Amino acid sequence: MEKYKIYLVPIAALAMFVLGCTTDLLQPTENDGTPPGPVSEVQIENLSGSVKLSYTLPNDPDVFYAKAVYTTERNVVREVKASYYTNEMTLTGFGKNKPYEVSIYAVDRGENASKPITVTVNPEKAPYQNVGESLNIGPDFGGLFVDFENPTEDNLAIVVLANDSLGNFIPYNTYYTQKIEGRFSTRGFESEEADFGVYVRDRWGNISDTTIVRLTPYFETEIDKSEITALTLPNDAILGYGGNIPALFNDDITEGGGFYSSGDQARMPQWFSFDLGKKVKLSRLAWWMRADGTRWLYSLHNPRNIEIYGSNDPAPDGSWESWDLIIEYEQIKPSGLPNGQLSNDDLAAAEAGETIVFPLDTKGYRYIRFKTLRNWSNGTYVNFNEISLWGQPID
Repeated sequence: MEKYKIYLVPIAALAMFVLGCTTDLLQPTENDGTPPGPVSEVQIENLSGSVKLSYTLPNDPDVFYAKAVYTTERNVVREVKASYYTNEMTLTGFGKNKPYEVSIYAVDRGENASKPITVTVNPEKAPYQNVGESLNIGPDFGGLFVDFENPTEDNLAIVVLANDSLGNFIPYNTYYTQKIEGRFSTRGFESEEADFGVYVRDRWGNISDTTIVRLTPYFETEIDKSEITALTLPNDAILGYGGNIPALFNDDITEGGGFYSSGDQARMPQWFSFDLGKKVKLSRLAWWMRADGTRWLYSLHNPRNIEIYGSNDPAPDGSWESWDLIIEYEQIKPSGLPNGQLSNDDLAAAEAGETIVFPLDTKGYRYIRFKTLRNWSNGTYVNFNEISLWGQPID
């Protein structure tokens, strides 16, 4: 029978060994009080609102990182660090297309900094400035629209200014975006000529010049729901589960206020139609999801991809030849979280209603068809709680 020798290592000694290794890995070496040599061979690449620096660190095993220090607008001092594993860093937050001085240091493990190497950088025009110059502003229903282009997809805020009741020109609406391009509207104004301003702000607080426009918002009013009635046509969705079209127009977004629901025989795509009671040049439509507390929000049978059609003389057989496509639309969950998870933004958006803004050149229609192409569960049912519409009634 073979014999084996077992060697016992005292636990205290093993612990001291491990602790010593960990301490050596995580803690700076003893401060020798001697700074490293400076960085060298600095190369500058000027970018939009930022600068990329590349450099060579000194040949010193004690060097831990490189550091750049610079001052931007409003005398804000910024500092960027990059570990010794890389030889480049990007400096951000520049607000103007002008020269800036940057001091670059090599720093050792004892936090001793080398003598600085000072270079002059000249960043190109910043994204917030480019977006500010791209703005196209015009009258919209109840307010104004703003078109923008943001090719670098920077994280920006576009601020709309208007006069308050005391005549103060103040921020009225802030639109946050990283989109490459887009349009948003600011509403709530009378159809009277007034001054508006728009500027762009980046995440460092840099602000573009303010564009001032004088315009008259188009008249807009909410469509009287008491005049809206169901229009029952062949091939429209078969309803079920207590759902009905009038429940969509009773100004009650709660479960107790009733709801629209298609039945078991309905298939996708499906649609229903209704009569506004008069011809209207529509500006926008909002719908409210069926929620059951919150668990059905952005889930189950609520519409996701839809199309809105208009007609002034719908064919009695329910065919599509007499209907014009006004807009295609997809509801987007603000947070992008998986099904069943809701952020505060999701809840706020659901409470406000999902709003579709119609093109400004939309014609006047009396009859509207709401077509669902896909719901949030990719199933065959559609249900939701309420619809509101706005626009200009046409006599």
